[in-house]
Amino acid sequence: MKISNEDYKIWENDIFIIECSIDVLLWNKKLINDFLENLDQILDKIHEKSDSTFSNSKNLISVSFSGDKKIMELNYYFRKLNSATNVLSFPSFFKSDKTLFLGDIIFSNETICKEAKRDNKSIHSHLTHLFIHGVLHLLGYDHETEEQAKKMQNLEIEILRSIHIENPYD
Repeated sequence: MKISNEDYKIWENDIFIIECSIDVLLWNKKLINDFLENLDQILDKIHEKSDSTFSNSKNLISVSFSGDKKIMELNYYFRKLNSATNVLSFPSFFKSDKTLFLGDIIFSNETICKEAKRDNKSIHSHLTHLFIHGVLHLLGYDHETEEQAKKMQNLEIEILRSIHIENPYD
């Protein structure tokens, strides 16, 4: 990690740069730090198992650890849905000389915690699954059709299994 304070962190490896803004009033510091510690493994598996082609540039992803209020605003503005959701992804594919900006991922703490409790999952496992889901959206995967959904879901399960997280769809 290059830059780090409580509400802003940058994490980087050979392929990715993850820029994080964190609503520290909503998110547990240990959860965020544990998540960031596992990013190498998670992104390596996404890179290895997805059929996406990565450029020679660094792949930048902006991640916002936010809450229901912000995610409801975004969900309504962009999708005309007046409700909270666990994660939103906004693909970009803006390329500069040395960086390909893949897009933004926004998480809602309240919804993620509620779902993890409801489904008897750890918050860390659920957040990891949603991050993988969000990155796959940034890479062009979708679930608009049954075939697309099955392909994306199977890839998520395969990536999660490779990092020792149980199938979230069981």
